[in-house]
Amino acid sequence: MNRFKFLIIVSIFFVTPGSAVTAGTITEPNDNQAEKETHLPVVTGYGEGVFITGDLLFQDDFQHLNNWHIQIQETDHESNPELKISEGKLDVFMPARGATIWFRHKLEGPVTILYDVMAPTNRTEHPWVVPRDINTFWHASDPEDPADIFNDDRYTGAFSSYHKQVGYYASTGGRDNTTTRFRRYPRMKNGEPVDHISLADKDGLEDFLIRPDQTHTIQLTVFEDVVQYIVDGNVVYEIREGDEIFVEDADGNEKRAVYSTDQFPPYNEGWFGFRMVRTHHIYSNFRVYRLEPQ
Repeated sequence: MNRFKFLIIVSIFFVTPGSAVTAGTITEPNDNQAEKETHLPVVTGYGEGVFITGDLLFQDDFQHLNNWHIQIQETDHESNPELKISEGKLDVFMPARGATIWFRHKLEGPVTILYDVMAPTNRTEHPWVVPRDINTFWHASDPEDPADIFNDDRYTGAFSSYHKQVGYYASTGGRDNTTTRFRRYPRMKNGEPVDHISLADKDGLEDFLIRPDQTHTIQLTVFEDVVQYIVDGNVVYEIREGDEIFVEDADGNEKRAVYSTDQFPPYNEGWFGFRMVRTHHIYSNFRVYRLEPQ
């Protein structure tokens, strides 16, 4: 198993490849926190008239890393990944490799997840760091043992190691900030590609790509058959039963289909993770809210 080794200097974690940080403390809102909260999710698109925002379930203002499990891809590259906690923000510098940062608390039922993220350009002098890949997993788990998503031998930080998990995935600014996509995992079973929902019609559209040095608000919603990926208050992708969708088949070809919960059952529980590769992100204001029927 990969072991996590790090050095703390002025709140910076210098991380070795193929490593993980774990701890067990869960951040939960204080009494009356919902009334105090000003950074609220939107209800839009398929959510209008269907659900409302309920209680604040979890929050993390990044005073420490106790609530997160970190998986970093092992490479031979000479650069060092860094994680820095500062002023309520998680600063992740991930040159020449991929990483997934899992929120350790399992999310169950209808929820909306909200966080802010910036892809700064102050450290892009290196060719292996680019403003790209504001990616997320949510309601994700291992198909055999759900909590095995934290198994650092099965899930290594390399993107392909996650193709077997179940859950939802969305990406803004993939492939050096040229693509924006949504998928329903798994992409592979028993080592072989499988049919899965794959939406990519926002690829190449500037309005749906990363704006470097600007803060984006990402919102992820699951309510029964409704799944939404919302950026800066605008729906990027959303699906509900009966929608026309695209499915990527085992040969990598796209075909039109109708979203059916018989073929693609909704995921009602799992874990959330920040996902990135070869980039620099600054995260803040992580929140999870319950959704209630309207």
